[in-house]
Amino acid sequence: PRSVPKLIAGLRKIGVPPERLEWHGHNDLHKVQVNAATAWLFGCCAANAAILGVGERTGNPPLESLVIEHAQIKGINKKVNYAAITKLAEYCRKELDFEIPENYPLVGKDFNVTRAGIHADGLLKNEEIYNCFDTNNLLGRPVGVAITDKAGLAGIKHWIEARYDVEIPKHDPRVAKVKD
Repeated sequence: PRSVPKLIAGLRKIGVPPERLEWHGHNDLHKVQVNAATAWLFGCCAANAAILGVGERTGNPPLESLVIEHAQIKGINKKVNYAAITKLAEYCRKELDFEIPENYPLVGKDFNVTRAGIHADGLLKNEEIYNCFDTNNLLGRPVGVAITDKAGLAGIKHWIEARYDVEIPKHDPRVAKVKD
């Protein structure tokens, strides 16, 4: 996996044009995504992918993840409907009876839900501290906080404010009572 830059750069150096290079990787060593992105960065025109990374043996790069990766590398393209990623996952769940792990990146039920009070506190101060991109704007998936014994005052405050049209101080006695 560490030779992807050398491999693609070498092919480019001997004159193979980008449009003739196509990356096909598997997730044998948890590097399927980074290898596809690296191939792009070093001059490969295309990367094979599969919906939700499903594929032979260990799987191919997840299509939905490559779409977001491309946006991170090249910038958001107004012609791309990124929210279709969420709709695609819903289709796979409902129509194909595909079980998506709750913590699966981008489409899992809890991919952008925190249970940690310190993360909830970061969300309250500036969502960018915790969330790497605006998941609500791009995917139609607002960041969330789950209430557990680790949520703390900040988690409870965030949870309340996300569900009700109210601003409540973190140290409000009612928030402390819920925490206790």
